Amino acid sequence: MNTKSRRMREASGLPAGAGGARDFVAVDDSGDFSYHRSEEELLTAFEYVGEAACIIDRGGSSYRLVLDGNRHLSVGPALGPVEFHWLRHAWLDAQNAHPDEHRLRRFYPVTSDEVVSDLFETLALERPREPAEGAWSLDIHGFASRPSSLGELDRLLARQKRLVHVHVTDPFGHIYRPARHRSHWYLPASAGAILYVEVPAPVTAR
Repeated sequence: MNTKSRRMREASGLPAGAGGARDFVAVDDSGDFSYHRSEEELLTAFEYVGEAACIIDRGGSSYRLVLDGNRHLSVGPALGPVEFHWLRHAWLDAQNAHPDEHRLRRFYPVTSDEVVSDLFETLALERPREPAEGAWSLDIHGFASRPSSLGELDRLLARQKRLVHVHVTDPFGHIYRPARHRSHWYLPASAGAILYVEVPAPVTAR
């Protein structure tokens, strides 16, 4: 059964530990990633044990779904640290397979801590249900605004014919240059989704 639409749950983009909830990232049996704000939300997103290939917490520990004594889905015991190289390549594969869904393109992570933190931050920001705790920043030709979510940012940039002079900063301080992704060769570039490609922070003169 295809439950992908149910797993596309929106999140607030809150930093780690906001509200005291224990949140998770899951990789499903098709290789796609999803963010879940709580264990309850995670469990309602899946229907059978093998549907979640891997579940990760913010500490980088991995889990699997199991059946409890009443044959209800539950999160099993920690299985140890998630395998870094597998996780990094699985995330890159998911971004390439679903470019319209995973649109925040950060620098290639070089450590396990980086890939885990990037996953939690970007997946939460890509599925905003409410404004993030820290606002986005949008700079167009030197004119700044502060969109409250990725959705609002998309709407503002949809009016722009060219994006070459646009820079975006997310609530975690990462800076991006937006670019339109052409989904099919026969469509104009303006018809594609906007990808946000991370760029180095500008060097400030001392």
